[in-house]
Formats: sequence, structure tokens, C-alpha cells
Amino acid sequence: MIPDFAGKTILIAKIDYGFYLWTADNWEIRLAVSVVVSAAGAQPVEIEVDVPDSPLPPELDVVGATITQLLVAEDGHLGVQLADRQLTARVANDYEAWQIAGQDGERLICMPGGELVHFPPVRRDSTPSNTPPTRVDGAPA
Repeated sequence: MIPDFAGKTILIAKIDYGFYLWTADNWEIRLAVSVVVSAAGAQPVEIEVDVPDSPLPPELDVVGATITQLLVAEDGHLGVQLADRQLTARVANDYEAWQIAGQDGERLICMPGGELVHFPPVRRDSTPSNTPPTRVDGAPA
């Protein structure tokens, strides 16, 4: 249910009331909470992204970087692992902390409190899909 992001290249990174990443193959990762940047040998840095269109600080300038792994913790925290750092979005209690949107309408959302909801891809053939969105634990959303 969690897409494999290993090897995906970040084409665009932007702060505008959230931190947005777009991959070269049209996946979008939106982090609506502060982003914690961790790198080997350095103290983690927390960067506020709930601001209007803003320049990227050096810690978030990841255009051209390749994602090595996408990590989703059991409690809903999201980690975007790059070769030289990890970007982490923690769960929010009052709003959706992050979401991943991809090809054919597939979407994974971290709801308030950390519940994960998955919307499957939209079918492109003539047979309508009756697959409802589900929580990651398999229950209906």
C-alpha cells in the first residue's frame, strides 16, 4: 500500500504553506507540518514550512536528489530518506500532517492523530472501480 520511492528523483521542491516535493515521474509529497532534517554528524534541524511562498533553506534544497527510501512509522510519522539526509514529518493532532499523491489518483494521507488512509489508483479501463478508500489497517475509511 505504501509506494516504493527508492530511486525516484526530486524534480521540484517548494515551500508554500507546506513543503512540496514532486518527483520526475509525477508523484507529489506534501508535508503540512514542520520538517525535521537529520544528517549524519549534525544536530537535527526543525524548519517551519507553514509560510507563504518562501525560498528554500539549504537543508531543504533537495532538487536533483534521489530518494533512497520512504519510511512510514506505525504511529504515522513520515521519513523521506535521501543519500545525505532524512526529512521527517511528524503526526499532527488537528489536521492532515502529510500526504502522497501519485499516478492515476492514488493517494496516501496521514489523518489527524496518525491514522493512514489509502485511496487506490483510479481504473482507466471501462470497468468502474467499486474499491472504496481504506485505512491502512484494512478497515473502511
